[in-house]
Amino acid sequence: MSSYVSSLLGANTSATTSSSSSSSSSSSSLGQDAFLQLLVTQLEYQDPLSPMDDKDFVAELAQFSSLEQLTEINTGIENLASIGEQQEMIGAVNFMGKTVEATGTALSLKDGVATEVTFTLPEDATSCIINVLNTSGDIVRTLDRGTTAAGEVSFKWDGKDYDANVCDDGLYQIAVTATNAEGNTMTVSSTMSGTVCGIKQVKGSYYLDIGEDRYVQFTDIVNVDNTTSSSTGDSSSSSSSSSSSS
Repeated sequence: MSSYVSSLLGANTSATTSSSSSSSSSSSSLGQDAFLQLLVTQLEYQDPLSPMDDKDFVAELAQFSSLEQLTEINTGIENLASIGEQQEMIGAVNFMGKTVEATGTALSLKDGVATEVTFTLPEDATSCIINVLNTSGDIVRTLDRGTTAAGEVSFKWDGKDYDANVCDDGLYQIAVTATNAEGNTMTVSSTMSGTVCGIKQVKGSYYLDIGEDRYVQFTDIVNVDNTTSSSTGDSSSSSSSSSSSS
């Protein structure tokens, strides 16, 4: 008898799942109601001479309890996900109009003028090669800075290729290869900066638009310049704070 109810419940669940027009909450409610209806029907039509065994009845109730608990857990997870998205959206809005620095190697070229990228050398470099790549991954320009001191190094490409022709507008990337006095290749980190002017959502994640078709995630932000101006323009206040992504 127990297997009979279970098979009916499984068939009902499959039918419910296949209905694309039903909402998740409606499907959960229908599953519980169907279970109770089947259980009551089972008791109503059971053989009086051979009633359901107590163990089977307890097992049926346990299944219903598990179904109810799973439904509540699923609802709780959905609510948490919704709250998380709302908090992320609020956090993104708070960055509007602020200048942020984030890890990244992208630079944008427009009318022959490229955005700046800053990379950091952990120690003095005897050789520092910078390659500029297009969106296809092809190298359009290589620059040799030679011996370069440790620390932050600002790089701004002149927008030209090997033949001194101005490259097409669009996004490019830089790849820095630096070696120390022992000839070992060093790990080089790069950052890009810009003022947040918009927000874009991609597959549930929010990206900050820092201008010139460059987007960064929250986890990529390493520094925020909290400079604000009054709406009347009579006074202004500024403060600077830094935050490292974990």
